Amino acid sequence: MGNFLEGFLIIGGSTAASILGMFLVRKNISRSTLESGHEVAGYLLAVIGSLYAILLGLIVVSAQSRLDHASQMCITEANALSDIYHFAHPFDQPARHRIHEAIYNYARVAQKQDWSKVVDKTEEEATTPYYRELWGAIVEYEPQKQSQQACYSSMLSTMQQLSDARRFRMISSRAGLSSVLWMILIVGGVLIVGFTYFFFVENILSQTLMTVFVVFFLSLNIFLIYLDQNPYRPELGIKATNFSFPLKWFKESSAELRLPAALNKQSVEDSNTIHEN
Repeated sequence: MGNFLEGFLIIGGSTAASILGMFLVRKNISRSTLESGHEVAGYLLAVIGSLYAILLGLIVVSAQSRLDHASQMCITEANALSDIYHFAHPFDQPARHRIHEAIYNYARVAQKQDWSKVVDKTEEEATTPYYRELWGAIVEYEPQKQSQQACYSSMLSTMQQLSDARRFRMISSRAGLSSVLWMILIVGGVLIVGFTYFFFVENILSQTLMTVFVVFFLSLNIFLIYLDQNPYRPELGIKATNFSFPLKWFKESSAELRLPAALNKQSVEDSNTIHEN
């Protein structure tokens, strides 16, 4: 509902304002005055329109590239959790269970939370305590066997990737479009629409429709840039597409981790019973 309202305000408001401006110009400026400047206005509009189209195209491409990068970082975060989970298999208990439990809780709250609200600073990052727990479990572990040392080294590297992806997700809005570029976009769009007022069309309905088409197209691009400032908006589908996996992968494995410890305890008890006998 919020995105629909934002789109309505940007696109609908711009369209309504442009139509109002067109009618004011036609009412206050005579037809002969407007027609006398058609030739010059046409050349200037072509030049300004071309320059603005290049600027707008570059910004849209940059915004989409940023969206693609956010999608890739989301995939990196999900893959890092899975890799760390597997790297922990050779570790001794209780370190292995501690790591797996932290991964499960991290994935659970990350899937549940609306990432766009974290980017907008309306909510605190829910994964923070489990992220710290995961780091603590890894740093405090001392690998003994060769297989543990190899997995530990890879785990540290993967944990760094997880940290980078998580940090990007939390501060991605700070790398949005600057206020100067926003001002240039808005002022440029207003000038482009304003130049269309220097043309007089006999049929007012035709001129109104042409003006609406121009404003609607410009507003759509600006609204797209506005949406891409927060790449983790739910409607963009980055989280739903790239961070979607069954939590039972981690939960079931965490439950199974208790089984070897129980078996070892039973073995010790059986051994003691034999020795007593």
